[in-house]
Amino acid sequence: MTKGVTRPARCLLVIVGALAPLSFAWAQTAPPATAVPAYVDRVIENLPPEATTDDTGYEYNREGWPRFLRLETRLGTQPFDQTQSTRIGYGIYGLLETPNHGALSVDGTYAPRDSSGTLTLRQRAMPLEGGWLTSNELGVINAPAPEITRLPGRIYLPSAILQGLSTELENPEQGLQLQASTGEPGRLDFLPASGFRSLPGRRTTLSGQWRINASDASPLSRQGWTAAMKHETARGVSELDRPQQASDFVSADSTLLALRHEGTEHHVQGQLISTRATNVSGARNGFWIDSEWQEGPRRHGVGAYRLEPDLTWANLPVANDIVGAYVRSNWRTRQWSAEGSVDWLDSISGRSGSGYFATGSARWRINRDHTLGAGAAVRRFNGNAWSTYGDWRMQNSWGSTGLRLELTGGEDQIASRDLTWDQEWMVPQGWALSTSLGTTAYSAGQNLPAETTWNGAVSVAAPLSGQAGLRGNLNTERSNSGQTRHSLNVGANWRIDARWSLEGNYNRSSGRSRFSPSLDPLAPLAVVIPENDRSFYAVLRYEFQAGSRDVPLGGKAADGGGRIEGTVYFDANRSGTQEASETGVPNVTVFLDNRYAVRTDSQGRFEFPFVASGPRTVTVRGDTLPLPWNVVDQGQVKVDVRLRENIAMTIPVQRNE
Repeated sequence: MTKGVTRPARCLLVIVGALAPLSFAWAQTAPPATAVPAYVDRVIENLPPEATTDDTGYEYNREGWPRFLRLETRLGTQPFDQTQSTRIGYGIYGLLETPNHGALSVDGTYAPRDSSGTLTLRQRAMPLEGGWLTSNELGVINAPAPEITRLPGRIYLPSAILQGLSTELENPEQGLQLQASTGEPGRLDFLPASGFRSLPGRRTTLSGQWRINASDASPLSRQGWTAAMKHETARGVSELDRPQQASDFVSADSTLLALRHEGTEHHVQGQLISTRATNVSGARNGFWIDSEWQEGPRRHGVGAYRLEPDLTWANLPVANDIVGAYVRSNWRTRQWSAEGSVDWLDSISGRSGSGYFATGSARWRINRDHTLGAGAAVRRFNGNAWSTYGDWRMQNSWGSTGLRLELTGGEDQIASRDLTWDQEWMVPQGWALSTSLGTTAYSAGQNLPAETTWNGAVSVAAPLSGQAGLRGNLNTERSNSGQTRHSLNVGANWRIDARWSLEGNYNRSSGRSRFSPSLDPLAPLAVVIPENDRSFYAVLRYEFQAGSRDVPLGGKAADGGGRIEGTVYFDANRSGTQEASETGVPNVTVFLDNRYAVRTDSQGRFEFPFVASGPRTVTVRGDTLPLPWNVVDQGQVKVDVRLRENIAMTIPVQRNE
């Protein structure tokens, strides 16, 4: 170790050293060996070609590989900081598409005052000999996992955020994946610098996957047999942020084996897990099987599981002390959709008797303007509880209106009655306005008095000019007991020119709303975030893009490019539409074609600049979401990008009832 160099300084030296090759490649980017003519719009119906760039005063450099750079200076206060002291922070995001080294990217933040920040260097899909591709990450990462272990199933397997490195080798033609990662676990903070808060210990994973009949199928096909293995070692980890004694530290090893068979209209997958930990005697084991098949518009599934008491995934919590089986079915047509499931459950240790968990919902599209929906969930296991709802959504001259009535109750659940009116208003193009009004009546229970609350929310986005915009979200709640809860988030942005922009945001929240746990006995434990907060930040942003216009990110010669931007949000009422009261999910990793990756900001927003025209897939992986939220429909959105088109999307994440 070099004497006289502080840890932040050493980190800075490492960052500079890591960025040096990328910076050199950026500066020295040369066009591919085989030159191709620049993209020119074809004339359609005698219309003149559209200019590829606006007259912005900047000359676009068409030479070299496609590349994008964003630099930010941030000034603001840190959320949940009681001192409310102002900090300055810096951010960088860069992306370089190369023909021989894959996609290279850098994503980082830094706050000098407390030497906090994050840095992630990615190299995705670099081609090697023999048809192999390698992907590597350094910095704040999510540990890679075999593809079939990330697919939605009845049992949720958690993962940790690491500060370390990972590598992945993949051969699509042979159906092979090999992965490894190591690092110290931690949590991510928010703006002005998304700092990494270290937790005790170190985690190391080794995993692999083999599509057994890969030579008989298309490289993109999942059909046939696939086997996977994942092993994770945790040394000196703790469930506490600040462990005080030796018993607070745990070392654990977990192994997962998975086998999947997929046909044209069916699949079955089995998983076997085994864990040893220093805080329990002997091994803890578990298994679960999921199967599903499709019959026209109907899809059915059956499965079973057995998870022993005190089972964890390398000291990360999973459902345990439970054995059961389930059936489920759903039916979708243009007018009807209905789904239902039933779990039969029992406790292995005998701490609770046998029981069941059942859910059901249906939606009927009466006509073009009206839709009715209803659903219910009942748990008779380890405490009895139930919930039910009905809603009516309609299109009218005002816009889109939704009315929803929800009732909950049970022995271990505070009974409540909730009535909500959501309205998405018809406004001029470029504007967005939605409101929500509701009232909830809680019965007395669990040492809490009876209470009635009234709540309202409004969300608005407005263009101030062709180069500036305003957005805001206000939530307020008041009860007859005098308790109040308020949340305000206001932001504005100004595009100064093609490269410079200014953004500001103010956030204020106070009070605490009642927490409603999931009824699902297999749902992972929720992470409760404190709600009292006041913070603001201002961002001065510089963006630069260059490179051959005929080869946009992920494209081919003679392809044009567009832009994808969106929001990942908490879909609390499982409606599939972002209501005024539903907020974005921060620090979630979003992938484009499994080749490019970005993190959402504090409002759940993300963007991919200059994406190649054609079909693209945007994916949110469940292992980057806070518990107990998970992705919907494998977390994928497929879009068709057209030349110079800006595509906006919202991606919901939901929790089990």
